[in-house]
Amino acid sequence: MSNSTHPIIFGSPRLYIQGVGVLSRLPEAVGSLGTTPFVVVDAVVHERLATQLHLLGIREADIEIFNGECTAAEIDRLASRQHGDVIVGLGGGKAIDAAKGVAMARRLPIIVVPTAASNDAPTSRVVVVYDDQHRLSEGRFLPFNPDVLLVDTGIVAKAPPRLFAAGIGDAISKKFEVELSVKGHGVNMFGGRPSHTAMALADACYRQLREHGQAATEAVRKGCVTDEVERVVEANILLSGLAFESGGLAIAHSLTRGFAALPETVGTLHGEVVAFGLLTQLILEGRPDAEVQDLIGFYRSVSLPSTFRGVGLTDPDSVTLRGIATHSLTAQYIQRSSNVFSAASIVDAMIRADTMGRAPGFDQTVPVH
Repeated sequence: MSNSTHPIIFGSPRLYIQGVGVLSRLPEAVGSLGTTPFVVVDAVVHERLATQLHLLGIREADIEIFNGECTAAEIDRLASRQHGDVIVGLGGGKAIDAAKGVAMARRLPIIVVPTAASNDAPTSRVVVVYDDQHRLSEGRFLPFNPDVLLVDTGIVAKAPPRLFAAGIGDAISKKFEVELSVKGHGVNMFGGRPSHTAMALADACYRQLREHGQAATEAVRKGCVTDEVERVVEANILLSGLAFESGGLAIAHSLTRGFAALPETVGTLHGEVVAFGLLTQLILEGRPDAEVQDLIGFYRSVSLPSTFRGVGLTDPDSVTLRGIATHSLTAQYIQRSSNVFSAASIVDAMIRADTMGRAPGFDQTVPVH
């Protein structure tokens, strides 16, 4: 951490609340920031939670249904309908990002209420914007992280298990990406140097997932909230989010850009691609095969993919793989490394990861839904 041209910067939400039933604190959170909420919510989530919201005093007039894709046009539409003084993002990552976009456009506080632990976007000030073809268009940034996070584990545990597993895939990469970012003297999402705090959080995130991930996944499949579920939800959302934003990302997340450019991967979740990207990163770093195989074994225990087929590709040819690698090299994260990687080396590492993932005892074809 000798890049003295950048100060150390660490950012985080102002308040994080997690537990069964904490959705009930939404009126209190709104009251701490303003008077009237403007709730951006997924259609499916609205149907599922409408009664609870109304019992909490959230009027139907305070609710706007998100159309399913976080585009610039959708953010503008929502912002044009905004009438409250506190924005609430309720649902999945894209609905939350759309709500962040409204808060950014209107310069209003925001409360984030994720309904799945599928990624760490809830803690972040990043707004990921897509085009009408579901391709990554741009990244926008709130001036500060969300004001309040309410993570109701009673709701999260009843989301599809595949989403929970994808959150593990997104989170488990952070230890290795932050390490590589630090080695490469990279800057984090705030334009500063990673702090020792961010590195410690990334390591704690990894330990929580390895120790409790399998038990938590089994509990979520039954719709149960256990101590292991609470620990993994905290790792997926809070620890992972603080680690990536204040620590930095690297190769594993860079590959999401290359995979997202392919129509075959539209149905693949972000965390599933990151999981495969992490295997690729470890191979590019020259880590021992045993370390990669150990991670593949863990993936199998929590239903994460470790092969091309697992992320939506069936026998991809050399042109497809080179396209993934070339697109990935355009991501700024991949430059945060002490090594210089070529498209050819990335292709070789992906093929090696797929081969190891298909080895006897480690075959992981498609995620469990």
